[in-house]
Amino acid sequence: EHEKILFYYPESDDIDKQSRHVGLSEAIVHFAATFAPDRACEVVQTLKSRQVFFQPEDDFWMMMTVSLPFSEIVNKDGSKIVYHNDEVQNQALRSILILSYKLYRLFNGPMAKTFNESIESCRDHLAHFFPRFITAIKLSNLDLQDILQGIRFLPLGKQHFLKVQYVINLIEANFSDVQYTLFLFDDQLIWSGLDLDHTQILCNYLTTNLLPSFQEAENVKDQINKDSKSVMLNLDIQGKFITGPTELGHSATIGKIPRVFIMKDGNWEAFAVIVYKLLDAVLCMLVKYDAICPTNSRTIDFFRKLDKFIGPQVKQLAFDIAEQNINNRRLSLSEMQYRFIYFNHVNCAFKSSIYPKINQPAIIGPDLMRLFCDIHTEFDKTKGNDEFMAKTTTDCWIVGKANHERELFVAHNVKNASLLDINDEMKKLTSTIFGNIFYFNG
Repeated sequence: EHEKILFYYPESDDIDKQSRHVGLSEAIVHFAATFAPDRACEVVQTLKSRQVFFQPEDDFWMMMTVSLPFSEIVNKDGSKIVYHNDEVQNQALRSILILSYKLYRLFNGPMAKTFNESIESCRDHLAHFFPRFITAIKLSNLDLQDILQGIRFLPLGKQHFLKVQYVINLIEANFSDVQYTLFLFDDQLIWSGLDLDHTQILCNYLTTNLLPSFQEAENVKDQINKDSKSVMLNLDIQGKFITGPTELGHSATIGKIPRVFIMKDGNWEAFAVIVYKLLDAVLCMLVKYDAICPTNSRTIDFFRKLDKFIGPQVKQLAFDIAEQNINNRRLSLSEMQYRFIYFNHVNCAFKSSIYPKINQPAIIGPDLMRLFCDIHTEFDKTKGNDEFMAKTTTDCWIVGKANHERELFVAHNVKNASLLDINDEMKKLTSTIFGNIFYFNG
């Protein structure tokens, strides 16, 4: 039985415990399949724990078990342990499990690929990736944002969008090894040459991992410079490679370049991730991996030519978009009077006033967020055009609407408001903020 296990966490569990755990999980999956052959088992709930299952590829299964939070109640009859079942969202857990696989596949390719090459190699890849991912999960903070895994898009005027597209076309025409390009501004996506599935997971990696880590390192450098009184006003703003050389004069500064796997023409191909940042503009280029790796003198020449070409182009785009983004932020002040989450299943577009920035916690309480998650779960079951309205004990109205693959969740904290008042507020919200993308009758 233990030979079936490719990865198990925690590693400290002895092999007998691992085998019993995996054997029980396998039995549950097979037992559930007798009742619903066309639908795999997804969740198993017990008094003390929750198990979520996911089959990412044929013959491969992933399973995650989490312990439920609990509290001890003491009364005259003694003490009693009470498990808080409603504080753990099934969809949030399963979304994290699916996200872990997609990130693993992004950096390692499909499990079947490495498994067929070598079982031990597959185990090594899994052991390298998953412990770091697991220890970074904050289960108590999982909410609707984690379930939806949406993409934040930056709306641009036609002229600015065409400029972005023009620059990207220039880059790909002049550098044939650049196969795909993404362009972001202020952690919001403007353009992607990848399909939606790859765009979603690569944006997740950029905005929640790579860019925050880079910014944190830059803040430390700025603080050191500030402490040493060496800060200078630099009017000649230059971009820099986040992945690639820290200094274009030395090939030794290239460092490790991330490698990702992208499905192209039915095959998984390796690409190097080259990320260039100037102000809030981020250009992510996927380059043929064997064109620049392993690194050599040709590699640093490639980066020098690339920097010389894209530097002026990205700088102008950054200034132009920053100017429009200031106007967008002024307009978005009207959004702050509402607490809402919007998601479009067709393109994974995500918009919210509840999360001011990516990686920041929601500004509503956990009870309201759990209500949003429960409503989304119901929408996911019915797959139809639905509407939900409820009033909490704290006099807050919760509204959920689903229509044409779009979902909208709103919290109205209006004292003594009637159902009619809330309906009017919803009309104002949808016409003011979503007038051109979101439509409902009534």
